[in-house]
Amino acid sequence: MKNFLTRGRVIGLLLFTALCVIMGVKISSVFMVRSVDSALTLPLQPHYSLQQDLAQQPFVHEVVHATEVAAPVFHSRFPLELAMTPIPADPWDMLMLPTANWRDSRFELFSWDRFPEILIMDISTKEMQDRLLKRLAFFVEKAGFRGRLSHDHEIAHLHGWNAHNYQASDLAVFFQMARDMNFPLLPEEWELEAILLRAGVLQLDSDARIIPGQGAILSLTRESIPALRTRFMAHEVFHGLFFIDPDFRAFSRQRWEAFPEISRNFFLTFLELQAYCTEYDFLVINEFMGHLLQLPIAQSPWYFGQHLANRLHREGFVHLLPGHYEMRNGMRFWPEVANTFTAEVEVFSHYVSERWDLIAGRAWRAR
Repeated sequence: MKNFLTRGRVIGLLLFTALCVIMGVKISSVFMVRSVDSALTLPLQPHYSLQQDLAQQPFVHEVVHATEVAAPVFHSRFPLELAMTPIPADPWDMLMLPTANWRDSRFELFSWDRFPEILIMDISTKEMQDRLLKRLAFFVEKAGFRGRLSHDHEIAHLHGWNAHNYQASDLAVFFQMARDMNFPLLPEEWELEAILLRAGVLQLDSDARIIPGQGAILSLTRESIPALRTRFMAHEVFHGLFFIDPDFRAFSRQRWEAFPEISRNFFLTFLELQAYCTEYDFLVINEFMGHLLQLPIAQSPWYFGQHLANRLHREGFVHLLPGHYEMRNGMRFWPEVANTFTAEVEVFSHYVSERWDLIAGRAWRAR
């Protein structure tokens, strides 16, 4: 009997020990899963909770073993898989495509078929364009705002642009800063970030931080009249080439630095009246090139010698204008200004013709 009880105690002790071991493993496993899950769900950058359900999708995490190092987690405010992908097209075809054929009534997204890293958004309204890109305009290009994220109430009463262009490096700084600062971007801005990531204009580094990819984003709207849409498309597309082509940038800088000082001051003053940050040389040279190439050579005398020159005259910058002018169609016309800028348009037009079979005022295939 005594031996039986002893054996029973031993067996019972062994069973109790085994049960403890089993329970201990299960308890440890529970805590391990919770620990790994917590590590995965903690954002690496500050997270702003949007008020749209679409931007509050649950994050998907990989199952990892305790001995593995969890990869950095990127929290997309807009689901990357829902971001629109671009349609390759020639810029002229983008202009002509009926809005009824758009995949989204708000905008259509294209990539230039010759330079697919350049994305072009044709947007339904100026209001929608502002929701997507206005804050970027102030962050990248506006005097007094460049380099900081402006809140809606600061810029609501100010004009953005009628059309836009931004290179990958500026876009990366903008969106990473918004994440670092937990800044309240609009839902459309987070959607733009997802579009750029999916297209490769933006990328993620090993720490899940946003870095430049390749290319740029350009835009214009359907609310602009046809003549302006054509001008804006040419202007923005040449900006796109400026962003991706170092030789074009070097050529443009050389031409700007060799341009007569009085004419440089004329153009800088015009940019200042438009609220451009003229301390940013890259921007100044890019706009110099864009304004030269946005119209056909035949329209350049009117644009520079009359349209822009009268703007400066009205604003009181008479000292930047030659003393001699003529009257054309009831308006002052300065031949010297017209001749100086038109000659430069011809130089730039020859350059883009030799490089890409494009000309001033035409940034699409010849028809």
